[in-house]
Amino acid sequence: MINVLYIINESEAGGAAQSLLDMLTVSRNRICAVVVIPSEGIIEERLRQIDIEYYVVPFKTDHRKIGTHTTAEMDTIFASNYAAALKLQDIIKQKKIELIHTNSSVSNVGIIAALMADIPHVWHIRELLEEHFGFEFSDKELKRELFECSDKIIAISNCVKNAYKTKYGIDSICIYNGVNIDRFLSRNYETKNGHCFMFAGVISPQKGQADAVKAAHEIIKNGTDIQLYIVGTGNYQYIWLLKKYVKKYGLERNIYFLDFKKDLGQLRDKCLYSITASKMEALGRVTIEAMMAGCIVIGADTGGTAEIIGQDCSRGYLYRQGDYKDLARVMQYAIEHQENNEEIQKAAQQYSVDTFDAAKYLENIIKVYEGLTQGNEVSGREQKAELLNKLNNRYSSLQDKTEYVYDSGGFEKQQALQKTVQRWLCNKLEHKSLETALIEKGIYSIAIYGMGYLGCCLYDELENSRITVEYVMDQRITDPDGLIKIVDMREMLPEVDAIVVTVLGEVKELIDFMKAKYSYTIVMLSELLDWCENI
Repeated sequence: MINVLYIINESEAGGAAQSLLDMLTVSRNRICAVVVIPSEGIIEERLRQIDIEYYVVPFKTDHRKIGTHTTAEMDTIFASNYAAALKLQDIIKQKKIELIHTNSSVSNVGIIAALMADIPHVWHIRELLEEHFGFEFSDKELKRELFECSDKIIAISNCVKNAYKTKYGIDSICIYNGVNIDRFLSRNYETKNGHCFMFAGVISPQKGQADAVKAAHEIIKNGTDIQLYIVGTGNYQYIWLLKKYVKKYGLERNIYFLDFKKDLGQLRDKCLYSITASKMEALGRVTIEAMMAGCIVIGADTGGTAEIIGQDCSRGYLYRQGDYKDLARVMQYAIEHQENNEEIQKAAQQYSVDTFDAAKYLENIIKVYEGLTQGNEVSGREQKAELLNKLNNRYSSLQDKTEYVYDSGGFEKQQALQKTVQRWLCNKLEHKSLETALIEKGIYSIAIYGMGYLGCCLYDELENSRITVEYVMDQRITDPDGLIKIVDMREMLPEVDAIVVTVLGEVKELIDFMKAKYSYTIVMLSELLDWCENI
């Protein structure tokens, strides 16, 4: 038995965490596992189900949108990870940890803790941050130094391995993820509907659900009746706009949005096809699961998706990523050439079982662990000692300047959101409408500033009412289909009776800017709810 401390960077059960948990499920006689997560969350239930000991130790992840991080933020992230690594030292001693395995590239706490404890560290790289998500590490120079002092780096695909070799000059080994075959393997070919498509996973612009929605629309316009099931949760604005598109073009009987499901087995038994449209998937767990379930995958021709499906159409079909018309063409081709289905299904299943078996994956990981814990591959002690000394000095200098405290802003914002939604719901139950409240104030046209959850709800409530929502303002929202009018507030704003601000928290600077530039009435959402309550 090898005593291993695993660092998971998320408290939800995302693909990276699920892959690790699948391995731990079949490793009971080989690995004594202890898991660290950064906060309470859904993953705790799964850890308890498989009887894995875990600890909650807060730390910040090391990734931000490209070009948005500051030096102060870099320091905060570093201090958070260093402080968490200090807390882990007691756990490492008590549990006699022999090795630390960090399950994602976006947290540094594992490698720092390993340097402090003088034990080996394995770093699992599961993301193509820049190519797929538009994120980058906040401190690339520090990340490079930490990578260089990790004893082994595992890439989940060859495209990830090559990308990190190019960007950071680091060598890694490629070990494909393991999946629980018994959980996903299905040969219920006869139950699948040849006109049903599914798209499972996190819903976000990077995952490409818009391509699937538009492709389905294209096929339906051309006279082929299909169903598309989009399953998952994610970016609220993006989901909201997708639903607006479906409603605008009358596709409600063809395209369905389903909440995240723990078990997609029934839907995979129904749908012959599964779509993976990600911009640049590092590997693609849902693609592997769909193959095992006997679904024919139609995937983007990039990253890990193309690596899994292959270029010869023997295990599925590829289309040009980002080109919804090409996706529609491939979907139509698949429908019209169902004589190829059984051969593709069998080839994809055999490949996925041979390549992504959790038991085989475990053996590959164990070989890495044994090589490190037996001292055969551990090196660079002088380089590690030098880096640790550098990290110690940096943390000491930051402690002299700044007191780092736990950021409670997210909790406070969540409380404010909950209170606002409760007030809104109470008004609706008493039949007091925002439309009536605005009209009583002589307001018939508005703009909305802030298109988060509250802004989207306000837009929905006033749509088709006597109030016209002329435009919205939010730097985070894009609408290439022109479903709503988006205006940059730095430009000259079209005239409206009022601008309703739905952003929670401190917005005095924003309000002052608007009042100095425009004579329009500025109304906070909380103020609008006050008017509503006084009807």
